[in-house]
Amino acid sequence: MKKQLKYLWPICISLVFVACTEVNSPTPKQEKPSLPAITKTDTHKYYPGKFVWHDLLTDDISSAKKFYAGIFDWTFEDKEGYTLVMNKGKRIAGMIHVKPKSDTEVEAVWLPTMSVTNVDKAAKYVRSKKGKVLKGPLDMKERGKGALVSDPYGAQIVLLTAKNGDPLDGKIETGDWLWNELWTKDARKSNKFYRHLGHYDKNKKQNDYYVLASKGKWRAGIRDLSKEKIKERWVPVIRVEDPEAVSSKVKKFGGKVLMPATPSFMHGDVAVLADNTGAMFIVQRWSEGEK
Repeated sequence: MKKQLKYLWPICISLVFVACTEVNSPTPKQEKPSLPAITKTDTHKYYPGKFVWHDLLTDDISSAKKFYAGIFDWTFEDKEGYTLVMNKGKRIAGMIHVKPKSDTEVEAVWLPTMSVTNVDKAAKYVRSKKGKVLKGPLDMKERGKGALVSDPYGAQIVLLTAKNGDPLDGKIETGDWLWNELWTKDARKSNKFYRHLGHYDKNKKQNDYYVLASKGKWRAGIRDLSKEKIKERWVPVIRVEDPEAVSSKVKKFGGKVLMPATPSFMHGDVAVLADNTGAMFIVQRWSEGEK
């Protein structure tokens, strides 16, 4: 039975598609580009292709704080209208208040940030492949130079050259970002696009799933959902010890279980969840050294 169950993940994910269609994703304003650095101390290390940051765009930061504090014990620090998110004292994310227009329904979303060596060149590459540069490139002061882009198929991502360096590679704690998944209708073309954008040096395909890696580190996955009606997007993955237990807490704090904990070929159970403001994320049980 266990052998059969590990292949259910691509099938069961169809349960979440109602939440993925016709979504208007908010975008941060360009008028206030000053954002805090993504590390407390300078690292002067750069890992092109690594997902170094995430921002939650939501119209209810207060509610989101209560949710993530209850689920992952994350803590928060407010800085000039921007909310820093910490896991065990380490900066891992931010929250940005986005006020929806009166005539538009906006779903909260986790927006990932990828490290690139040169933002201008990366933005130029995106345009050359029929993607869009939505904002930037621009100087975000303490954070560095960045650009908000949409890939050729509609998934949004921030490209960043951090002023003081990227977070160092090291042990991934529970409550940390494990990696990110791209849900796309054309996995082959998306894989080719991101391999060049992130300068990944290793590519692995398993069960219609592409793994993007550099220098032995898994950085992202690309899931083929060509048979489903979805809006292409990046979905972040958080490391947990027990996805089923986390799913129970999510419901307690007002979130939703979009796909219950299901065995996966990627070293452990996974569950697809949404917070109490609508932002989707994945939790995965994973043991150190399995990547």
